[in-house]
Amino acid sequence: MLKRTSLLFILISLVLYTNQLQSTGAAIPAIAPGIHLSINGEKVETDYEAYIVRATQTAYVPIRFVAEGLGGTVSWDKVKQQITIHSKDQKEIILTIDSKVAYVNGETKILSNAPQMTTPRVMVPVRFVSEVMGAQVHAYKDTDDVEHIDIKW
Repeated sequence: MLKRTSLLFILISLVLYTNQLQSTGAAIPAIAPGIHLSINGEKVETDYEAYIVRATQTAYVPIRFVAEGLGGTVSWDKVKQQITIHSKDQKEIILTIDSKVAYVNGETKILSNAPQMTTPRVMVPVRFVSEVMGAQVHAYKDTDDVEHIDIKW
């Protein structure tokens, strides 16, 4: 009887916990399968899949995809958990994992969403990084409901 009660308690707890995660939309990023990424209309493949966080509708891409795709260079400070981007027009952009504070040429900027570390890649909000580097982002769904993100510069 005790085993059955314990098992029932565990199952009910698991269901309640799962429902709580789904209703907040927080802890689990929504992977956007089939998302098409392009720079200046040219489709680009990444080594790690981009995703969209449901709660904020923010598209995340690997940092090197956007920074190097726009002619910049990227360096990583593992101890500080910081990414530094040097753009082709001499901007220095410093981002820190899980921080909404960024620095562009020493000036503080507040991001709507923080960069994330998803093993094995640093993922960043594509719009913020692209626009700071001087590009425009056009995001849309096609008639087949496939997400597209095109960065133009």
